[in-house]
Amino acid sequence: MRRRKNMPSYYEKHKDHLMKKVKEVSPESFKAFLKFEREIFRPGALTKKEKELIAVAIAHVIKCPYCIDVHTKKAKFSGASMKELAEAVFVVSAMEAGAAAQYSSYFNREKSSHQEHHSKPFEAYADFVRAVMEEGSLTEEFKTLLALTVSYVIQCPQLINFHTKRSKDLGVSGERIEEAIFVAAALKAGGAYAHLIHLYESYFE
Repeated sequence: MRRRKNMPSYYEKHKDHLMKKVKEVSPESFKAFLKFEREIFRPGALTKKEKELIAVAIAHVIKCPYCIDVHTKKAKFSGASMKELAEAVFVVSAMEAGAAAQYSSYFNREKSSHQEHHSKPFEAYADFVRAVMEEGSLTEEFKTLLALTVSYVIQCPQLINFHTKRSKDLGVSGERIEEAIFVAAALKAGGAYAHLIHLYESYFE
């Protein structure tokens, strides 16, 4: 459906005036969130750039356009290329597909023994995941760490188990995994907070 010319988007980029009002409504909570976010994005086992790449990816998982906008700019400032950002988001795409594709196993259990276990759709999915997870501008290690983080956010046990084992095989440290998961936690918190501007608008309309 084509949007009418000059019709404002529900997600307008420039709503700083509303964000300021939201901060005034609950200043102590806002201060606590900022303190939490600052600590999470401090470089540690993960670099600032790696944390911002993870943030952009998780922003796509939680479908928060404000988070995408803010963290894309921060990732760029930290040295991330457009190719790296695109590869990170394709990892999200592959994991989202995987969370749905895992349930094909329930159907496959009902197939008779003479039928082929892996269907053409499953093979196409597997080819997609292999292509996405291959080393490119991002290393295989980082893509696997990112896949594991996304798996936690979308709460898919099968993917969590698979990418936990894969991370271990690739030598991903526990510190890097923990920091990545907390970046995801900060994005989940920030995504909820950012959308308070719509609550504020609705309340005072």
